[in-house]
Order: sequence, then structure tokens, then C-alpha cells
Amino acid sequence: MIALSSVLSIWSVAVVTPGPNLLITVQTTINHSRRSGMFIVFGTCTGTMIWAIVGYFGIAYLFTVAPWIYITLKMAGGGYLIYLGIKSILSLHRPDKKYVRPQCCRQKPFINWQKGLITNLLNPKTAMFVTSIFASALPKEPSVLIGMLSVILMTSISLLWYSAVVFLFSSNKVSSRYQWAQNWIQGFAGAAFIAFGTKLISEK
Repeated sequence: MIALSSVLSIWSVAVVTPGPNLLITVQTTINHSRRSGMFIVFGTCTGTMIWAIVGYFGIAYLFTVAPWIYITLKMAGGGYLIYLGIKSILSLHRPDKKYVRPQCCRQKPFINWQKGLITNLLNPKTAMFVTSIFASALPKEPSVLIGMLSVILMTSISLLWYSAVVFLFSSNKVSSRYQWAQNWIQGFAGAAFIAFGTKLISEK
């Protein structure tokens, strides 16, 4: 149980630390709807589950044996984040752009789930953080039960945190204040995505 407590504390800190997953959750929620934001969350949690399972089987060793896999993932992840940032900034220059809260049905759930999943999977930092948890918090050869409980615990923490974020930013109070700050928020989100992507690509 000590090992699971370590996983709980370490992953909780990792999840609440601002990054691409949090940014895309907030942006989708305030631009579209609570439902759209929740499907981003489901995609993010699916990615977390995949990384946790792969981490249990030792992806750090794979990155060591084949560094090109990590580099490819890093470049693809950074490029995707930069693409999201440019797309967000370009949307500011659409003619007659007005704030209208779109209806839930206008956003396809699968598209949002896919966006959350891709954002998570293309972030190699998530992979390395997961593997560091398995390396430092768990026994050298953790049992299948411990591995399964760790995966469930990490996924549950992600689900709880990002769901709370969605419900916060979909509240009427936040929504009503979004109209006058729409361009600022949209511009900041785009710049942040580009910054995250550039940092990811340029880091050694």
C-alpha cells in the first residue's frame, strides 16, 4: 500500500501541473460546452491508461534501446501542439466573429475524444513521468495486481481532476465572463500551445 500511496501523491502533483492536457480541456469547454470538455477528458484519461500500461511494461527501456522512437514522438507531439496553437490564433481573425455558445450537438464526441487522446499520447513527457513513477514508487518487479491498481489509480485521478476543471469552466459565471475576454483567452491559449510545442521540440 505504501507503493500505491506514492503513486497517488506523485501522479496527483503531475496531473494538476498546468500543461497541454489542462489547456485543451479548458479551451474546449469554454469554446463549446461541458459535454465537449468531458469527451476531451475521456480522451485524456484513455491516453493516461495507455501510458500507464506501457509504463508498467517498461517503456523507459524501449526509449533507451531505440532513442529514435522518443525523438519521433517528441517531434510529432511538439508539431501537433504548434498546429493547435496556430489554429487557435488564426480563429481570432475570422470576420464577424461573435461569441455564441455552441450547442452540444454541434461537436462530435469522437472528435473531442480523439483530440484529448492525441494530445496526451503525443507528449513524451507524460511517458517519461509515468515510467519514473513505476521506477521510483513501485518495487523493481511489481506484481500484476499492483500494476493494475496503479493504472486504475492514475486514470481515476486524471478523471476526477479534469472533470472538476470542466465543471468549473462550464459554470454560468465563468461563461458569462468569457464573452468580454474571448479574444484574450483564445490568443493566450494559442500562444501557450505554440510555446509548449516549441519547448518540447527544442529540449534535449
